[in-house]
Amino acid sequence: MNKLIPMILLSLTACQPIDDTVSDTDDVIEVNDIYWSSYGNVEPYPFTTQYGHIACSLNEVTYYPDDTINDESQVGLPLNKLAQQRQDESGITATVPNAIKPNADLSEAIRMGLDRCKQVQQQLDKLRSESGM
Repeated sequence: MNKLIPMILLSLTACQPIDDTVSDTDDVIEVNDIYWSSYGNVEPYPFTTQYGHIACSLNEVTYYPDDTINDESQVGLPLNKLAQQRQDESGITATVPNAIKPNADLSEAIRMGLDRCKQVQQQLDKLRSESGM
């Protein structure tokens, strides 16, 4: 049990990479309108801000416009139904400005977020198995 607490903290913060590839272990993805299509993403860019961050935690995908992700008091915009449901159930609402274009197709942003959640979980599972947990 004592080993599990540091693992949980690591998974929640994701500050230190588990291997040499930060982008494979961070639970946040920086997105930019200029590079959106060059990465093979579905057009058009669904957000009104030039850049932001897609975050995923426990399969809840949220968006933080600009640098709002660096402010721990901010609550991101829910992108998938699970994130919206959990915000509704907890009585919490997004505190960041709405940065989603009207009628935007969010499927690519949601897919990216869920893929990142899956990658982080696989890294944690690998670390647990290597440490004998």
